[in-house]
Amino acid sequence: MLMTSGANAPNELIQDLFVAQATGAPDRPAVISDAGTLTYGELLRRARACARKLRDLGARPNSLVAVAMEKGWEQIVAVLAIVESGAAYLPIDIQVPRERLWYLLKNGEVQIVLTQSRLDSSLEWPANVIRLSIDAEASEGDGEPLERVQTPDDLAYVLYTSGSTGKPKGVMIAHRGVVNCIRETNRTFQISAGDRCLALTALHHDMSVYDIFGLLGAGGAMVVPDAAGSRAPAAWVRLIDEHGVTVWNSVPAFMEMLLEYASRKELRIPGRLRLAFLGGDWIPVTAPHRIQAHFGDVQVVSVGGPTETTVWNIWYPIQAVNPDWKSIPYGHPIANTRYYVLDESLRDCPAGDVGELCCAGVGLMKGYWRDEERTRARFAIHPRTGETILRTGDRGRLRPDGEIEFVGRTDSQVKVLGQRIELQEIESILMGHPGVSRAVVTVASREPASSPYLAAYIVPVAGETPRSNELREFLSRELPDYMIPSAFVRMTELPLSSNGKLDRTALPMPSSENGFDTASYHAAESPVEIQLAEILAQLLGLDRVGREDNFFLLGGQSLLGAQLIVRVRERFGVQLRLRDLFETQTVAKLAGRIERELTSSLESMSEEEASRILSMLERR
Repeated sequence: MLMTSGANAPNELIQDLFVAQATGAPDRPAVISDAGTLTYGELLRRARACARKLRDLGARPNSLVAVAMEKGWEQIVAVLAIVESGAAYLPIDIQVPRERLWYLLKNGEVQIVLTQSRLDSSLEWPANVIRLSIDAEASEGDGEPLERVQTPDDLAYVLYTSGSTGKPKGVMIAHRGVVNCIRETNRTFQISAGDRCLALTALHHDMSVYDIFGLLGAGGAMVVPDAAGSRAPAAWVRLIDEHGVTVWNSVPAFMEMLLEYASRKELRIPGRLRLAFLGGDWIPVTAPHRIQAHFGDVQVVSVGGPTETTVWNIWYPIQAVNPDWKSIPYGHPIANTRYYVLDESLRDCPAGDVGELCCAGVGLMKGYWRDEERTRARFAIHPRTGETILRTGDRGRLRPDGEIEFVGRTDSQVKVLGQRIELQEIESILMGHPGVSRAVVTVASREPASSPYLAAYIVPVAGETPRSNELREFLSRELPDYMIPSAFVRMTELPLSSNGKLDRTALPMPSSENGFDTASYHAAESPVEIQLAEILAQLLGLDRVGREDNFFLLGGQSLLGAQLIVRVRERFGVQLRLRDLFETQTVAKLAGRIERELTSSLESMSEEEASRILSMLERR
């Protein structure tokens, strides 16, 4: 069944919308951060000065310039400079292991990297790349436009996603599809110069594309948290209030973090928020009501579509949630996009029947970077219409009301905390460990903790007993932290169905007995340990946590780590970083870090505050 929406396809570059705003209102604020505010004119001049340097260094259409930075205003200058130069940008998560960083640079044929001076000196780089630190470059040029060298069908950016072969694959996105998404979103939801967006999404996630080009293309402003505040709900609330944020755009997990924080603080968050775009993962059916309880009259919009289809190409503005719904509808396609629900023979499925979701229209990727075989496998010709369609691998059905309902995947691809993950990539690397004979990775969840996590099931090589921390360390050499399983369940054999295939439904649920390498229980001793153990038990849904227990081996992951950091700051007044969790890991060591921070701050405290801290540090 075809679903379609039509309008004139755009014929612009993604920076054209921003440039029009910058030349028309150069004094309007564009990027707001704790480091200061960049006006549209300042941002344009900085971007064009850097763009000239990039072009002198060889940037050209359909070549990639990497952006490897922490969250900050520099990312915005970098991205605009790259597309102004004529090249396409390749965002890289700086938290990835060195091997993965170097692979992305090599596979992307990157010759130039835009970064920040603090990272330029701290990260290890290949010898053959030129690095420019945006914060150390000349601040502005004359702002004169560069000659346009690319077309709307040239690349705007390439995003690497997890790959089933053990290596990530680069999704190539052209200007035309991005402009189509931005124009339709801004028109439909009346985004204007009066809007401000809290830019939480990491640059290597495609929802960030709208933060930059959508808001700046409408004349609005981006409110950019610093790296420390990008996972801190208290910082989000402050920024929302101080800068009058009107638009929220993130994966549902971030909104859940904010709502959880607001509930504990009994906050009705001040500000003028009117729109909340949520996408990249399942949206809890309770979310819209909870959002409105804390923010007031907010339009919640479910946005979707795989990375291969440009930011988002399908949406569902949520009005009322039917109590019988098991999920929020996927919705209907945006302008110039078509959706089909097809069976294995690419025939239209009757309404109500589950089939593969296939897309057509201007927003399709151009293919996978330097991978014609995988590109051919994802595209097909619709037998009835003769048009090129993308086989998304998503499964869905057409509902009686004409909306599409998302059902799941046809393959081993999953999303955890908004990150797209190919389970086969993890399995492929895990099988490279000398002590592992077979490996299967799945997504699990544990009540009352609602966040999903990855669980690995391994059959060891005869005579080998690889430990979880050993396997975690092995995987961390090549994979980012969000792709490393929280549980490793050792089995003598994997369960098979009657036809000899792996029976995933028969895999046991990870527990402290079979999957989480908990230490022999030793009760928390100091007041800080006791309170920290209580916080962890609440977050992880456990009856108890001992002083030697390891946060990650109990099922902790990055989102729960961010929530733990928030709780620690609220309880002890100490600001930790995710890096601190990786360095300490156990309750006892993390409590020791907190105690040292508290002790070092005693001299600057009042007598009353110091007395409270000292009582907290006293042992029972």
